[in-house]
Amino acid sequence: MKIFGGKRFFIYGGGVSGKAAYKAIKKHGGTAKIYSDSDGKFVEPPDKKYDGAVISPGIRPTHPVYEYCARRAVRTLSEVEIGFTIAEDRRTVGVTGTNGKTTVTRLIAEMTDGTACGNIGYPVSAAALKKSAAPLVCELSSFQLRGACISPGVAVITNMASDHVDWHGSIEDYFDSKLNIAANMHGGFLVLGEDIPIGALERLKTDAQIVRCSTDGVCDGAYVNDGYFYFMNSRVCPVDYLRLQGEHNVKNALCAIAAAKCIGTENSKILDALSSTAPSPHRAETVGEACGKLWIDDSKGTNVSACLAAVKLTTGTVCLIAGGRGKDTDFSELFRALDERVVEVVAMGETAQNIRDSACAALPELKVTVVNALADAVRAAARSDADTVLLSPACASFDEFKNYAERGERFKAEVALLKKQDNRALERRK
Repeated sequence: MKIFGGKRFFIYGGGVSGKAAYKAIKKHGGTAKIYSDSDGKFVEPPDKKYDGAVISPGIRPTHPVYEYCARRAVRTLSEVEIGFTIAEDRRTVGVTGTNGKTTVTRLIAEMTDGTACGNIGYPVSAAALKKSAAPLVCELSSFQLRGACISPGVAVITNMASDHVDWHGSIEDYFDSKLNIAANMHGGFLVLGEDIPIGALERLKTDAQIVRCSTDGVCDGAYVNDGYFYFMNSRVCPVDYLRLQGEHNVKNALCAIAAAKCIGTENSKILDALSSTAPSPHRAETVGEACGKLWIDDSKGTNVSACLAAVKLTTGTVCLIAGGRGKDTDFSELFRALDERVVEVVAMGETAQNIRDSACAALPELKVTVVNALADAVRAAARSDADTVLLSPACASFDEFKNYAERGERFKAEVALLKKQDNRALERRK
């Protein structure tokens, strides 16, 4: 009998993950139907006899579909659970965290010849349908993990900081969702990055073996010592082989090394991955020079900790472009920790006034310019005296764009226009 033989599901949300779950359920003997909101209102499935409801990770916990399922005792699950159920005979790695998820997922997949999937845009259930012996390396967001029942062979939590409180309702719910990656593990390994608050770790419940990471001394796991990456007291390779720049990427590499070694990866494969993996698009990506400044696209920096990490990678004085749609973010955390090389901030979008108020309270001497949109922010930054302009919004993009990638591409396009203006001015002077 097939995995979902005789089971009936409804899927709420007809996006990429919903369609993937539909195909996976049908392929494995179940029946399913997709529903979505109509004009912003809940569409109640007319047939009440369902064994489960697969709900899109973008749907908030307060949505009426959850109350509907509770009243009818219909079990709610995620597309990720469908994928892990199908992949029960394959090696699986789950990766979550506030920052670094994509980088660590890509590194592990490269090290293990695995298939990267999940929150990177390739649904877990779609990847699980492919006949392959390659490990599934799954990037998992807090939205996907909230209430999910999965048991990866290796789980990774890169780091944890305040994020998505607007969606989760509280920082505790956000932490619990992240920790849920290991809550149903009975054996296997849980890799913990070093930047996880004690308050979050106190909430951790798992039967997995804990493997730690450290940039500051020997530990039971992956660590840096005398210029080398180590795992369990055995040298892996020189740190200098890591192509990705910045201390945060050393920490990301440690998480990836630990996960790869937990499933028996050879050092040579790890070295090859560390030396060849390039930065993700829109993550501290150099766009070029214009108006006498270096322009950097870190549109993927959607929270305070990511923004601060991006600032550390810059050189010279910095004009920071920040803002967008807020996530109940406390921007005072940003300005209390901001590098003194940041001499100007251009605040844009829905959170612009909030950012300005936080900056004025924490750093009264800091110049802050408030604008409406990204194009206005680029023009304002072009007039600054800074050496570098960094787009690292510490916010979501949804006030003006569909996603962070679209925001990053628009930023690049605006900088390209500035370059053309520079070239025309140069031609006129000849």
